[in-house]
Amino acid sequence: MKLNRRNFLGTGGLALLGASLSGVSCSEPSGASAGNAAGTFQPEGWKKLLQEANKYPKLDAHNHIWEGSNADQINESCELLGITRAACSIPGGKTPEAIRANNDAIIKGMKAYPQRIMGQCYIDPRFKKEALEEIDRCVDQGMVMLGELYDSVRISDPLYYPIVERCIKHRIPMMLHGVTTLGNWRPGYLPTNPPNSSLPDDFVEIGNRYPEAMIICGHIGGGGNWEYMCRVLQHAPSVFLDTSGSVSDEGMIDMAVQYLGVDRLLFATDMNYETGVGKIMWANLTESDRKKVFFENFNNLLRKAGNHVN
Repeated sequence: MKLNRRNFLGTGGLALLGASLSGVSCSEPSGASAGNAAGTFQPEGWKKLLQEANKYPKLDAHNHIWEGSNADQINESCELLGITRAACSIPGGKTPEAIRANNDAIIKGMKAYPQRIMGQCYIDPRFKKEALEEIDRCVDQGMVMLGELYDSVRISDPLYYPIVERCIKHRIPMMLHGVTTLGNWRPGYLPTNPPNSSLPDDFVEIGNRYPEAMIICGHIGGGGNWEYMCRVLQHAPSVFLDTSGSVSDEGMIDMAVQYLGVDRLLFATDMNYETGVGKIMWANLTESDRKKVFFENFNNLLRKAGNHVN
């Protein structure tokens, strides 16, 4: 059988990608039989895990529309994995005009799939006047948050202060690209992310300056030292962490719960759909915890501006 994306999702790709399988040494998720022995894969077990995962409504707090992954494909992927809605952005643009054009593409996706795609407004804080105007415009067009804000300046930079304050005014969350690659936070190592990428320490600084803001650190599984991320972010109780990224190490979600608490975790995929769902299903979470991470926590943030999902 040709292994296209639809067949892959239907025959077990979810758990294969999402379970951190260097050898299946984790305990099996409830309701699923992963195999008869460690390292033994049983397709029927993965199908059961997928079926169990699809019982949970899900809000994806971090996704994207790109030229190679359009709104149609996002809608299809979300449908297959039981993702109710996905918050999407196109991060990038070197000028205010290019940024506006990217945001317009998101608005187009929102109109094409109003019951699936939520808009994330991208801005560059170096263009203060244009950025504030773009936030207002995008909110008027139905966007629910800012994201994924990238690496022009760190979130702790004063250039971000008016941006955070505008989000507080609109009662919307903002999500930024967070990094923990060694060279970005320890002297003597070569940075592998742009030098202005936001570190966990930057999130702590801005979170403690604006505790009323809804600030989200993007992708615990984005590569780098996620243990460091968990240990540092515990010092900013108002900052949230999304669970996305292609990395799905065993214990990642469990450690985030230990240090931050389950109420501060937001399910997200960053286009890693199967991995994103699988790592939540494979973590040592209660039924109530899964519901919070998959849906309720992010929905509670959206509720503050009336953008929640019923």
